[in-house]
Amino acid sequence: MKICRYGCILIVLLVMAIFTMSEGSRIIKIGYDVTKMENDLARLSEENKTLRFKSDKLKWPEIISLKVKDMNLNLIIQEEESIAVVKKSHKSLNKKLLGKIEA
Repeated sequence: MKICRYGCILIVLLVMAIFTMSEGSRIIKIGYDVTKMENDLARLSEENKTLRFKSDKLKWPEIISLKVKDMNLNLIIQEEESIAVVKKSHKSLNKKLLGKIEA
């Protein structure tokens, strides 16, 4: 009877020890994963800052004009005199077309 009791207690203690060890190793693994994710977050944040700076830099008018010059598109700069500004409303020009489309 005593041997059976000691055997049952020993088995319960072994099961508890195995469970405790497995939970401890799982917690350690989770800690390593969290640390890795924090490092990845810091690296990605720095990369995001760098890419945002490069993106903002590419939007500068000076950079855009240099890129356009490099493309050799033969663009012509229009004089201010050749630009016409219409001050009449477009509503008064097409009164007879109310709802009809003419070709």
